[in-house]
Amino acid sequence: MMNVIANKDNICIRKMEESRDDFELFLKWMTDPDTMKYWEGMNEHFTYDRVVKGYKEGNEEGIVQCIIEYNSAPIGFCQFCILNAEYYEVPEKEYNRYIEKADLVFGIDIFIGEVSLRNQGLGTKSLRLLITALFNDYHADAILIDPKIHNARAIKCYHKCGFKDYFVVPHRELQDGIYHDSLIMGIRKE
Repeated sequence: MMNVIANKDNICIRKMEESRDDFELFLKWMTDPDTMKYWEGMNEHFTYDRVVKGYKEGNEEGIVQCIIEYNSAPIGFCQFCILNAEYYEVPEKEYNRYIEKADLVFGIDIFIGEVSLRNQGLGTKSLRLLITALFNDYHADAILIDPKIHNARAIKCYHKCGFKDYFVVPHRELQDGIYHDSLIMGIRKE
């Protein structure tokens, strides 16, 4: 049975299921070169077993992993979890400039996995739907996302959805033997 996080205008965000179908779908997306360029890197090798292991480890860490569907067909992936500065691996001083102690903060990741459906606004619509669900149903005070600074398409999408640039963490993510800077972006509940 699907566990729906949010559903509006032909877009549904549902929890990823511990099933062969969802694991194979995620594996397909994680072996796409354009996805890998921004997500894990071209030198990463994903296998079915690695996908299953990552899913189980994510669940144990409290990460809610989801499949994005458009017109009932799977098109992408997103995930979210409650976080703090230490878990997010960012400088606490910078984090505290934007986040208050009492805030319930979620970190998110999102991508459209189906190549033919990219650049059609579905990422923006899906992200807006996820933001609404996190603020309204999960009672988030703030949401953070951390694209690599070279991921211009994603950053443009996040700006369209109301995210603001908070700060850059230099050399935060190792990908293909090179450390990349991350742009920490955030949006607060109004």
